[in-house]
Amino acid sequence: MDLELGGKVVLLVGGAGSIGRVTGQTLAAEGATVVVADAGERPGDVPSEQFFSVDVTDPGSVDVMIDAVVKRYGRIDVLVALAGVYQAGAVVDLEPDDWDRLFSVNLKGTFLVCRRVVPHMLTGRFGRIICIASLAGQVGGVVAGAHYAASKAGVLSLVKSLAKQVDGRVVTVNAVSPGPVKSAMTDDWPRADREKMATAIPVGRFATPQEVADVVTFLASPRAAYIHGARIDVNGGALMD
Repeated sequence: MDLELGGKVVLLVGGAGSIGRVTGQTLAAEGATVVVADAGERPGDVPSEQFFSVDVTDPGSVDVMIDAVVKRYGRIDVLVALAGVYQAGAVVDLEPDDWDRLFSVNLKGTFLVCRRVVPHMLTGRFGRIICIASLAGQVGGVVAGAHYAASKAGVLSLVKSLAKQVDGRVVTVNAVSPGPVKSAMTDDWPRADREKMATAIPVGRFATPQEVADVVTFLASPRAAYIHGARIDVNGGALMD
């Protein structure tokens, strides 16, 4: 299937992580021009002209990054909002600073980049916004901390709100909600927790980054024009609703 992504400019915010890197490779293979923005170092496989530094918690940094991308590439057709931080821990052990940090990156950061790309998409008469949420935002944190789960629940609500407010004939807004994904983050979980969680998933394992990337890539395409305000679960059947 031709996903008709040739020539589209895709901005991956938080694109230097495991899911982001595979998503970028998958989109590029479909012909898209992929731009990565991240607070960390530029991945070695991303050309310097396609990488922008950004602090998603800072409105000024987001504005500068968006303006620079538009100046260089002329437009932004697709936003994939991946920027996020993770922390485990019981509610009684969390500090207010922990709560503020996760909400500032995971929810405020998603809001800041979404609000800035929408006008460019409306001007260009095409837009796809895909925000990465989490199963934890639907069921609460098991290994993840409550602040992580709550911030991802906020992302899901933000997606629905934005989808109701934009012109869906031009811009679609959706969330992808993965369950556990095999990555450096989950590799750091206690082995017993990983095995227990995998056993509870009907397909018997964690997702691969590629399986998440494939869903994101379809939602980014013109082929997904009738999917709007949706939450697409990639959780192996861990939650069915």
